[in-house]
Amino acid sequence: MRDETKKISRLKIFFSLFTIAFLVAMTQLSSGMTPAHAADDDDPLLGVREGWAWPVVVIQPPEGWDSEAGTSIKYAMRAAEREISIQREAIRGREVTFMFSDVNSIAELPSRLATWRAMKVSVIISFADSELNLHLAELCRSSGPSVILAAGEDASLMNPQTGAPYQYLFALDLPYYARANALAIAAKRERPEKKAAVITDILSEKLARGAELNVELLRTSGVDVLDLSLAAYRQDQFTPQVADAIEGGYHVFTCWLDAMATLSIWRSAARRDDLSVVFYSGNQHKILLDATGVVLVDKDVLLERDEKGKHDIIIKIRDYFDREPGDPVVAARAYTLARWAIGAYIASDSETNERLSRALGEVTDIPLMDEILSIDSRTHRPKSRKFGVLRITNRTYESSGSVEVFSVDVVE
Repeated sequence: MRDETKKISRLKIFFSLFTIAFLVAMTQLSSGMTPAHAADDDDPLLGVREGWAWPVVVIQPPEGWDSEAGTSIKYAMRAAEREISIQREAIRGREVTFMFSDVNSIAELPSRLATWRAMKVSVIISFADSELNLHLAELCRSSGPSVILAAGEDASLMNPQTGAPYQYLFALDLPYYARANALAIAAKRERPEKKAAVITDILSEKLARGAELNVELLRTSGVDVLDLSLAAYRQDQFTPQVADAIEGGYHVFTCWLDAMATLSIWRSAARRDDLSVVFYSGNQHKILLDATGVVLVDKDVLLERDEKGKHDIIIKIRDYFDREPGDPVVAARAYTLARWAIGAYIASDSETNERLSRALGEVTDIPLMDEILSIDSRTHRPKSRKFGVLRITNRTYESSGSVEVFSVDVVE
């Protein structure tokens, strides 16, 4: 009887080990981590199989893992992984392994998640497009694993019922409407008389909401705001209003309009005086290059123009792998995300989904080129991010400093 019990116990152990090995093997096949793709020649899942490494899944960028962005991400995250592995005690005697998955469609997500959960994956970092991220967030936000969006500007992390972020959702970028905060700071700094006109087209719900927030932020900071919200069917719809605003002493204009309409505002203001400054809520656009003096805020330009930061990540990857990232900015962001995940494992006293999610919301001292980020548990985003301020001069977007926006002050 005792021998039969021993046999049953051995069969149970064998079956458990076989199941784990099978799941790991299936994930390896679906992860895109073939020797030709790996950042080095080591088996990326050896530590997961043997139990001395925690797996973190990384979902591919839209361009794929073989693209310039994809290989840059891999090398940067492997560099962060290597930094931990060479430390004497690593993380309580264990390491972190990044598994690069090639999820190609939304339909694949449920089955992939089942596999990852069986492997006890507690963190997923996603470089995917907005559509896939939306579905991933819906599947994970309440039950885990934790999802860190590599961007996340257009994603809402907030639970509308509680007003707090979902337990398992995080993002590196601030929400889209953070530009309302950045523009309010930049516009107030532009003129000492504290008067500004905010212009928008109410036919665009997104732009109108940004303008509304911009007005509230400026007024709260003590600025006298002229709110020009109209249904603009033509590009020159605001010409009379611009003239009246200048007559009333409003020489700072914040435009929540498209680039063409903003160009029209600039022309109307430029014809009347040399004091007016036009702020644009959108991104860099060639059509505005003739609009000398137009100012905008840009969430990425500080990284793109940080030559020292790009040099540092290039050297780091070169030292570990004798390779150079094709896109240093993408590599720098990937390294930041890797350090964020690793920081949570270091800080957490347990590797359960719940404990890891709590730790992810409190990680500090995360390097992003020249910025040092700390995560705000009230938003599940960095406590603050810097926006570059650009001014059009001689048909180029020239740097005009930066403004810092705190995530707790931003409306999602």
